[in-house]
Amino acid sequence: MLRKNYRIAHISDTHITKHGQFDESIFNMGLEALDSLSPKPDIVVHTGDLTDNGILPDYELAMDKLKSIRYRYIVAPGNHDERNYGHSIFKEMLGPLDFEKDEEWAKFVVLNSPEPDRDEGRLGRRRQIYLEEVLGSTPPGKLKVVVFHHHLVPVPYSGREVNVLEDAGDVLEIVLQNRVDLVLMGHRHVRHAIRIDETVLVNAGTFSCIRTRGRFLQSFNLIDISADGTVKVTEVDIRTREERVLKCFQKV
Repeated sequence: MLRKNYRIAHISDTHITKHGQFDESIFNMGLEALDSLSPKPDIVVHTGDLTDNGILPDYELAMDKLKSIRYRYIVAPGNHDERNYGHSIFKEMLGPLDFEKDEEWAKFVVLNSPEPDRDEGRLGRRRQIYLEEVLGSTPPGKLKVVVFHHHLVPVPYSGREVNVLEDAGDVLEIVLQNRVDLVLMGHRHVRHAIRIDETVLVNAGTFSCIRTRGRFLQSFNLIDISADGTVKVTEVDIRTREERVLKCFQKV
């Protein structure tokens, strides 16, 4: 890992649409909260369900909303984005469903975990091989960040467990064997952070969907990686802008 402090703003599950579960006022408040951050994030990572229905008007509205993000950002596809043949529009407007992004200080590997018109997710053998190859060729010293929508391990407070990745065991083994620094996920609308071996796994809550769980309301995560390898995960309440440290993981 490079000797520099890094900050990732981790958002998810915006569910943008003209009708349905999208709260536009909360989304705008979230943008204001992002703008007011100090220090500023190096990048914003959206871990899927950008849209609610995967239809063209949702994507058109979403692309208009994304213009207001003042930082570099990457977006992973979610299961709602792939509804109604929506993955074709995702590719047209946002780019590939699976891709790598090289930053000076990090390698992001973004993977398409949904399957069209299903809530369940899986990566499958082809993506597992792709992930192994990319991680294996990442230069030493770079932060390794894997990004997909579905959760790799069960998330507390999120109800009955039905949507963990179908091939979670194999994917987790690849992640751990390749000493991935961060895995960023969404899907369950509940923030969570846990470390397994040397890998920190982080779920974001919903950024702007009205379908919240209990008193876990709309929020996003800040992930600060210090020069000494410490990883601090903080939840930001969008309504109040209160910052609550979820976990602080010292370097293994």
